[in-house]
Amino acid sequence: MTFAHLRPVRLVVYALAACAMTACQPGNTTTYGSSVPNTPVNFELRIQGQYATFVPAGDIKMYTFTQPQFPTQMMGYAGLLVCTTFNETYAAFDLCCPHCVSKRATVEPDGMFAHCPNCGEDYDISYGLATPTQGISRERLKEYHCYYDYARGTLLIRN
Repeated sequence: MTFAHLRPVRLVVYALAACAMTACQPGNTTTYGSSVPNTPVNFELRIQGQYATFVPAGDIKMYTFTQPQFPTQMMGYAGLLVCTTFNETYAAFDLCCPHCVSKRATVEPDGMFAHCPNCGEDYDISYGLATPTQGISRERLKEYHCYYDYARGTLLIRN
């Protein structure tokens, strides 16, 4: 009995194993990095209360938060920009412009954009990506994870 017909299969298995091992090496990451310093974010926004109209309905609504509402809340590096998008989802970003990287150089809501008055960059918020549109910045606004807790009617924002 000869196993010569299995030689190509063995080569494919070895090639896949080699690819899998190198793909998991440190430094081969595909996650998004930001020049904005990593700072803890732990923020809750009660949608059923004061922000009852802040629901994703295919339009853009934005709020900025620079001070915690409760002592346990953490606001990221320069504060938070929380918005609804055309995709009918929530999105949250750090207020710090990644081109300027200063707590004083914060973006401001301007229609479907977040505008940095310091460098002039506009970040397109419309679909929750916060991509730069003027070509000044090379990176998006630093994004944070949003989760809507239906049981509590609360939007949770974490990093």
